[in-house]
Amino acid sequence: MIKGLIFDMDGLLIDTEQLSYKALVRDCKERGFELTMEQFLSIRSLSIPKCEEKFKGYFGEDFDFTDSFEKHFLYMREHIDKYGVPMKKGADTILKYASEKGLRIALATSTPLDIAEEYLSSLGLWEYFHEVQSAADIKNGKPAPDVYLAAAKLLGLPPSECMAFEDSPNGVRSASSAGCITVMVPDLSRADEELEALIYREIDDLSEAIGLIEEYRE
Repeated sequence: MIKGLIFDMDGLLIDTEQLSYKALVRDCKERGFELTMEQFLSIRSLSIPKCEEKFKGYFGEDFDFTDSFEKHFLYMREHIDKYGVPMKKGADTILKYASEKGLRIALATSTPLDIAEEYLSSLGLWEYFHEVQSAADIKNGKPAPDVYLAAAKLLGLPPSECMAFEDSPNGVRSASSAGCITVMVPDLSRADEELEALIYREIDDLSEAIGLIEEYRE
């Protein structure tokens, strides 16, 4: 029985993964490095400390990741201040549905919560969440299960009664290993054979989630 829904944010509720990639490419180029899409895909949904490990592996121990990451948020803000936060298809619909059905709703994101709140509030989505959990505030970020275990605990539910929605491989691994009913909504990459074994279903966008929830609850 599904009693709760847990959502990732970037690339799932809001269309910010491409913005993040372009911002990181810009910053790295200014530092004399080239960030490839393959490298970027490897860090999606990772906690900030794990991202730092990856970047230092790519560009050397002297790479100033803290400054780079802060600059990347500034570059993203330039775009968002001009054009607004881009919402992914169906995000508002599924959250409204879940609220009307009395389902408990949580956010499980690798983004710091002050930024998550700003982005989602601008779209009128923040108010739907009963609980919020950032991987930045726990020891082991995605792909470890900790952020989903913490989110389920905040909801007062076992993970097995929570359907989790993720767009990235690391996020899928996190939700699945926590024991959630995991649904992948691909953004920059689709499920491969490994991920297909971890998910309940893959859907094209969140507008399909209502039917999926109803189907599972029957």
